[in-house]
Amino acid sequence: MRKVFPLWTIPVLILFAFATVWLRLTVVQTTYELNEANKTLNNLKLENERLELKVAQLRSPRHLELLAKQKFKLNPPTPDRMIQMKE
Repeated sequence: MRKVFPLWTIPVLILFAFATVWLRLTVVQTTYELNEANKTLNNLKLENERLELKVAQLRSPRHLELLAKQKFKLNPPTPDRMIQMKE
């Protein structure tokens, strides 16, 4: 004797199938978005490191001395221009 399933089982199975496909697509999309966000984060970290290095170079005494001499035409003060401070 054949077992007969109630008619409501077919729509329920179809609904579960669609829900499973939708859920898997959502997981794939979210994974893609996370990967893109991680790539962006890594790129921003690299850019931040590069900019921090540039700031350190621009603040270095050697760079500031060259800038003072070349751009602003400054030279070390002569002894007659120095004032000694008492402690």
